[in-house]
Amino acid sequence: MVLQTFWEQEFKCPICGKVFHSVRVFSDAIKIKERDSDLKPTYDGVNVMLFQPVTCPECFYTAFENDFEISFSQRQKEMLVKLCEKLKSMLSINLSKDRNLKDGVSIFTITAAVYTILEKHLRAAEAYLKLAWIFRDLKNHDEEAKALSSALKHFMESYTKEELSNDQQVMVLFYLGELNARLSNKKEAVRWFSTLIQKFGNNNSVYVKLARKEWQEVTMRK
Repeated sequence: MVLQTFWEQEFKCPICGKVFHSVRVFSDAIKIKERDSDLKPTYDGVNVMLFQPVTCPECFYTAFENDFEISFSQRQKEMLVKLCEKLKSMLSINLSKDRNLKDGVSIFTITAAVYTILEKHLRAAEAYLKLAWIFRDLKNHDEEAKALSSALKHFMESYTKEELSNDQQVMVLFYLGELNARLSNKKEAVRWFSTLIQKFGNNNSVYVKLARKEWQEVTMRK
């Protein structure tokens, strides 16, 4: 029996009202070979990251699947309409199952911009982080660094302004340490890794385990 990789799910765009089908990936088809220190996955087979956001083929509004159909204020909707009109005139995206890393750059660029407008900082941070991961796969180190810096900014905004669950705090504190480390901000990296370990040291999360390892590596660097 051959396992299927893709299926299609119906969505209704909250911006233009179009009903469309978006390509999704069966969970059984997702195979991860390894992860980097910031948990960037390397997939064996389909790169599921390229399919995590949902993009309306009509207006290019893009958001993560589980909050794609959320409602907005009238002002937010007007801002999103203008954003999507501008980006659609600038970008070309293959939304089929054959999408590639360059399509992923466009998809996550829109996703990050959408959540920035909505002032959903944790979601914006996640979008910028995954944009950085795509640039890493493309070996574009300058653009990766820019995306990591934007992710770091939004993780900081999320930590200081948003109500986060304990699990979300653990993740955010980890990335405040990890992204500072990757951007050569050693002092800040140590600070945030230490904060995570002090506040959530008894948590069995993978983020806490990685933070202990990364804290040791960062403090040993000259």
